[in-house]
Amino acid sequence: MNTNLVVAFSGWANPYNALSDSGAIYSNLVGLKFISIGGGNTNGRFTSQILIQLNSMIVAGSLSAYDGICYDIEEGDSGLATAFSTSFAVAKANSLKVLVTVSHSAPYGINDKVQLMNALFADPNIDILSPQLYSSGTESSNDYTYSGVPWSSYATTSAAIVPSIVSASMYADAQAFFLDSSRSGTSFAIQGFIQWKQS
Repeated sequence: MNTNLVVAFSGWANPYNALSDSGAIYSNLVGLKFISIGGGNTNGRFTSQILIQLNSMIVAGSLSAYDGICYDIEEGDSGLATAFSTSFAVAKANSLKVLVTVSHSAPYGINDKVQLMNALFADPNIDILSPQLYSSGTESSNDYTYSGVPWSSYATTSAAIVPSIVSASMYADAQAFFLDSSRSGTSFAIQGFIQWKQS
């Protein structure tokens, strides 16, 4: 498998903690290097203050060793659409690529997830949008469950759709699912995948 992008995942929304934890594995990263901010637990919960801290670190050059930021949006406060949009713009203005990943079709732990996803779909500063087709990361097949936001909505974004899947062996099934309008609601091509399983 030819890896051209790697995400340093820590599970922290706090950018200082994420940077500290990711430093231990930085030398092992290959291809485009992304630092993950956020995650699927209390440590990964987004707030407006977290995003303000992240923006300050971006402008200060604290993340300049990385090629991009992976915003792992799963839990967070309501009303963050504008704050996220601002952060994406700050990242792009400082030569960082923007990857956004969400739990299934929308963040499970954000009350206004529909409004947030509509903003994400329309945001011109997102390079890659990566719905997670798993919950535990141990699944043997892709999980296409969605809540509040149908898969057909993903066809409206200009960002590259690159699903997160457990294993590369599940990629063909993901390709077929999103091309089959009877299953996904509309037909569109995905442009690669991010593998959760550590190889």
